[in-house]
Amino acid sequence: MRLTVPLALLSVLCGCGGGGTATPPPAPTTCPIPIAKANPTFAADLLPALQSSCGSAATSCHGGAAPTGHVSYSGTPSEVHARLVNVVPASAPPGGGWFLVKPGDPAHSWILEKVTQDQPGGSGYGTRMPQGAPNLCQPTVTTLSAWISAGALDN
Repeated sequence: MRLTVPLALLSVLCGCGGGGTATPPPAPTTCPIPIAKANPTFAADLLPALQSSCGSAATSCHGGAAPTGHVSYSGTPSEVHARLVNVVPASAPPGGGWFLVKPGDPAHSWILEKVTQDQPGGSGYGTRMPQGAPNLCQPTVTTLSAWISAGALDN
């Protein structure tokens, strides 16, 4: 009798969740934007792409409050935008005019350097991102560059 009540309660609780199966999180990808976008927005296009290919969970390189990857993609779009735009990177060569994202200037945006160069900034400044994964696909890189060229708006 004691075992019957907990089992009945468990079956009721599991039955209330829409079948009892959880939707698995999407798999990480290095092609989160498979078709380049000419007018991307940060919140709808760029941040989800960065989170899916670079991480935002506390256990990822770019997640949590103290990320090992020097910048966190965790938080609201405005919080992440503030940590990226017009911010001097911790790991870029000095004197290069680098910013994580320099609005209107993809050539001095460290984020683009990091995802397009095997030795970003020259030897000694890390490796191409995402580390340990295939390179970002060209449509994703093109979309990121278009957003930066258009002023890297918090939209």
